[in-house]
Amino acid sequence: MHDNDTICALATAPGGAVAIIRLSGPQALPVAVALWHGQRDLATTAPRTLLTGNLVLPEGEMLDAECLAVYMPGPHSYTGEDVVELQAHGGSCALRLALEFLETHGARSAEPGEFTRRAFLNGRLDLTQAEAVCDLIQASSAQSLRLANRQLAGEFGKQLQDLRAKLEDILAECESHLDFPEEDLDWIPLEELHARLEQFQSRLWEWLSTARAGEILRGGLNLAIAGPPNVGKSSLLNQILGRNRAIVSPVPGTTRDTIEADATIAGMPLRLIDTAGLHHGADDLEQEGIRRSQEVLAQADIILWVTDATTEPTPLPQEIPAATPVLALANKADLANLKPGDTRLPVCALTGQGLDKVYAALEKLVWDGRDSRETDFAVSARHAALLREAAGHLQEADQALRLEQWELAAISLRLAIAVLGNVTGQTVEPDVLGKIFSRFCIGK
Repeated sequence: MHDNDTICALATAPGGAVAIIRLSGPQALPVAVALWHGQRDLATTAPRTLLTGNLVLPEGEMLDAECLAVYMPGPHSYTGEDVVELQAHGGSCALRLALEFLETHGARSAEPGEFTRRAFLNGRLDLTQAEAVCDLIQASSAQSLRLANRQLAGEFGKQLQDLRAKLEDILAECESHLDFPEEDLDWIPLEELHARLEQFQSRLWEWLSTARAGEILRGGLNLAIAGPPNVGKSSLLNQILGRNRAIVSPVPGTTRDTIEADATIAGMPLRLIDTAGLHHGADDLEQEGIRRSQEVLAQADIILWVTDATTEPTPLPQEIPAATPVLALANKADLANLKPGDTRLPVCALTGQGLDKVYAALEKLVWDGRDSRETDFAVSARHAALLREAAGHLQEADQALRLEQWELAAISLRLAIAVLGNVTGQTVEPDVLGKIFSRFCIGK
């Protein structure tokens, strides 16, 4: 893979009514006009003008009629290079032949995320913004979409750049002490340097406090619905989803295997997992379902423990890890009132009664009572690991400054600055870039 190649790929998912073929690189325009022909010349018409034409092979064979083309010259394009987009109908055969033509006339097939990678390499995006493009595509809730858009706008990157600049000022102060130890210069007081470093460490830990929100909004949570047989677990799953995802029957043990479905509750992307009823004395088939359910419970982020409101609360089984948060629900609340002191949340899986309180309790449990919308951004696992490392270097620098060990302080500051550069991409290694952009779709 060479970054100066001309690349091409579908920028839309296959099977849609309209497909966009994107080209980027020094030969994007001549390669595109070899295939696309219109009454107006794409090369001489004002850039960013949408033109109508046809996709035609050199021998005159029509691949697709009434297609659109737009030319966006670099550096003011998404990738910072010359970009052409061809908007065609979504027929798979025509698109395949069009891409084959482009790949034999000067372009090559793009690697996953290569368009965004070029945008990063050409300075159109920093690395936090490039990662936000992937987050934007994969967003599964309104809050995760908001998070991705804020990061794509560059808010996190700007704050990191500001912090790096301030650390470079302190580094310059340390180096001046090393270079001119005998001079009576206008030094910044030691206590002020200490105060600044403490402030910067606090800022890093403030960003780190958003890692949990970032993990939830990007990756979602596994929420297992568990309980004894025939308490309405599958009915509850169907009610939350608003559709009949699981088979419901009055016969105990209907659910023999785990059933999974995605949902968004209180802005949180969740993977709901309906499990087989936990009990003893099951036949071989039920025992296998129970075994699989126990595996799910061991890995779940949150468990809804569902029991029957007409009976006494059922104790939690030993299979549920002690550290896993559990919400106890009493289903069939339309048939009985809970006794005083019963802490289960009453719900009715048939009507949805009480689900609003379950959702509120889930939100409080996940966010620890804080509104996830309070933060302008939420760091990813990669960001968190680097921020934690940078905070450690700043602590070492602060300790060295207290002893006026300027050389040791300078070393720690350089390390902190370099680590923060890994977050924004200013000092990132190529293999790290490869891992980041491999998560992208081809064409993005």
